[in-house]
Amino acid sequence: MYRIGILQLTQNLDDAVHGFKQGLSDQGIEADFHYLNADGNLDELPNLASKLAALNVDLIFACSTPAAAAAVELPDNIPVVFTPVFDPVGAKLVKSMDKPGSKATGVSGMVKVEEKVAFIRRVLPNAKKLGVLYHAQDLNALLEIDNFRQAAQNIFTLVELPINQPEELSKIDTLLTSDMDALFIPIGRIIEENFATVVYYTDDANIPVIASHAPNVPGGALAALVSNHHKLGEACAVKAAQILNGTSPSVIPVGIVEQPEILLNGFVAENLGIEFPSNLVTQAKEIYE
Repeated sequence: MYRIGILQLTQNLDDAVHGFKQGLSDQGIEADFHYLNADGNLDELPNLASKLAALNVDLIFACSTPAAAAAVELPDNIPVVFTPVFDPVGAKLVKSMDKPGSKATGVSGMVKVEEKVAFIRRVLPNAKKLGVLYHAQDLNALLEIDNFRQAAQNIFTLVELPINQPEELSKIDTLLTSDMDALFIPIGRIIEENFATVVYYTDDANIPVIASHAPNVPGGALAALVSNHHKLGEACAVKAAQILNGTSPSVIPVGIVEQPEILLNGFVAENLGIEFPSNLVTQAKEIYE
C-alpha cells in the first residue's frame, strides 16, 4: 500500500483533496494518507513538508502554490503533484507546462482570462467600464491582472483598485464610482476571505460583482467562471497514478482547466434588475436563489 502525503495551506481546497482521493480509489489505488494543514501560516509549510518526508511518503499532493513550493524544495526526491497552482512556470515548480522537467507536475487552476472577458460580456453585454479590485501583494492576482489588461484591451475600460491591507476594504466605497458597470475580482485569498465587506459596499452602490472564487457567488457576487476543485483533484489523481506506476513526473504535462463552470446568483440579479441570457442560464452549473 502506498503512503501519500497531503500538504495544504488552508482548508479552502478540501474539495480538491476529496477529488484526489476519489480519483485514486477509482483507479484501484490504495493508500495511507498523511494529511498536514498549515492553517494559513505560510512559514509553517516547509516544516510540515519535512514532516511528510520523514514519514517516507511515496508522493506528496500539494494544494496551493506555497504548499507546492515547500514540497518541491525538499532535498528528498519525493514526487509532487499540485493543484490549483495558478502559474506553475512562474512559480518555478516546472520548466514548462508540456515538459515539467522536475519532480513535480499537476493541474493548474487558472481559468484563461480570455474566457473570463468573454464571460463578463455574456453576463453584462452592455458593460463598458470595469473596476478591478485586487490585493497588490498577491502574486497570483498580479499575474491575472497583467493578463486581464491585455485580454480586455479595446473591450473594457479598466479602473484598477489595488489594496495592500485587508483593512483598506472598509474604504472602497470612496473608490467606487457611479459610472462603473461592474466590479471584477481576480483570484486572491485576502479579498476572497473578506468578501462580505466588498458586498456591503457594492450592494449599496448597485454595482454587480464578477468573482473568481466559487464561494463568493452564494456570498453575494453576481456571477463567476471557475474551475471545479473536485475535478482538479480527480485529474491530479490520474497523474499521481502514472507516477506511482513508474512514470517520472518530469515527462507528465501539467494540465489546465478544460471546462470552467458557470455560477450565477439569481437573487442578486433580481435585486439589480439584471436578466441573465437564457443560454447562460442553461449552461450554468448552479444558480443561487
